[in-house]
Amino acid sequence: MLRLSGRTQKYIVYGVEMFLVYIIQFTPSLLPVFFGESPMLLTVCAVSIALFEGDIAGMWFGMAAGLLIDIGSTAPFGFYGLVNLIICYGCGLLVMYLMRNNVVTSVILGFAAVVAVSVAQFVFISGSSDIMFFIPNILLPRAVYSTVTMPLFFYFNKAITTRLYDD
Repeated sequence: MLRLSGRTQKYIVYGVEMFLVYIIQFTPSLLPVFFGESPMLLTVCAVSIALFEGDIAGMWFGMAAGLLIDIGSTAPFGFYGLVNLIICYGCGLLVMYLMRNNVVTSVILGFAAVVAVSVAQFVFISGSSDIMFFIPNILLPRAVYSTVTMPLFFYFNKAITTRLYDD
């Protein structure tokens, strides 16, 4: 019988988690809309994984989450993959070398990640130059709504990390 290592088991659970979050995020009318915006659950989920897995594994999960977002969006394919890759790599590095991994840190980094993805989307994809409309009507509701879900992902991924040890 094949026995998978703890790391492989964790990565499989993370992959299933991200796929389920993808289904939740891109199913129309499943999540309530907050001031006209939906949450960026995949970005928050990838940041939460990066907090527990570090820079390299977090980078790959960030890219996977970004590519899932690319599948469901009209942006050029690979845009969100690249942006989430960079963000999750940075979050993994921050937690490894500079910050403690707790729920407050996760909320701060989740908020910063959603803001960074939204600003990158505004600068590189959106044809609009009306920043006074973008900040209060798109950026803040999306960032707040996404950040509220961060403790859920943090504690779920913490449970995965503490129950499935690396062999």
